[in-house]
Amino acid sequence: MGLRRFVPGGLRFPLAACIFRLLILAFCFLLLLAACVPQPLTVTREPVTMRLVAADSCGPLAEKLVAAYEESHPWVTVELEVFNSSAAEQTLRAGGADLALLSWLPEATSASPLWSQPFARDGIAIVVHPATPFTETGLAHLLALFRGQVQEWGGMVLTIVSREEGSGTRAAFESTVLGDRGVALIAVVMPSSEAVLDHVARTPGGIGYVSTFWLGESVADGVRVPPVEGSFPTADAIADGSYPLVRSLFLAAAAEPTGEAREFAQWVLGSNGQVIVASVSNW
Repeated sequence: MGLRRFVPGGLRFPLAACIFRLLILAFCFLLLLAACVPQPLTVTREPVTMRLVAADSCGPLAEKLVAAYEESHPWVTVELEVFNSSAAEQTLRAGGADLALLSWLPEATSASPLWSQPFARDGIAIVVHPATPFTETGLAHLLALFRGQVQEWGGMVLTIVSREEGSGTRAAFESTVLGDRGVALIAVVMPSSEAVLDHVARTPGGIGYVSTFWLGESVADGVRVPPVEGSFPTADAIADGSYPLVRSLFLAAAAEPTGEAREFAQWVLGSNGQVIVASVSNW
């Protein structure tokens, strides 16, 4: 009789079944453990509307800040209105806005003081028609121009263009350049930065002033920006004070902001908001 090979065939299937059952038990145990681990909560925020007013100088910056904030805070809608700085302040005081971006803080009056916090440094750029003869200017030269003492240069009649009363840019310009003397009565007065740029671009011999935040707008393509006291209004020159026409911009509220207004103010003052401020003011 030949040798017979022993093959434990009767053991193979029961062993596989046992292994399969063990795997099933292990899988169920893992599912049970996962069910016991606390899961992160998904919170749906209630829609919120915040009212923001901005001075005309802050208009281009305010639009970019609002767009970025709404993108990162999709439950928030920001209603933005742009006026001159005085009208923006009055709207804020009257309860028509939760927060304001102002280009000039008024001097102390009988009215209750506003809560305010500087959030940006801004230069006031001199803008001239490309055909205007002079290629540089200075504070004494600007004083003579905007007081009407110099009305012609290089055989060309000059047209000075100023902002309206209530403009924070006008208040800052007059404070630095004219002191306690106002702009000459011969000045053409415009109601917005865009209107100043448009008039100067269309008027040979035109000279005006706008916030540097407006220099990146397409409406500024038709003007030239001369240096003042040898310095251009670049971001570095504004930051280190070598450019002479500089002022602070302010976040303001009737009282210390709360709720979404506080969240927005903190965001503007934080790294995310300041990156946008730097990008808009980088001329």
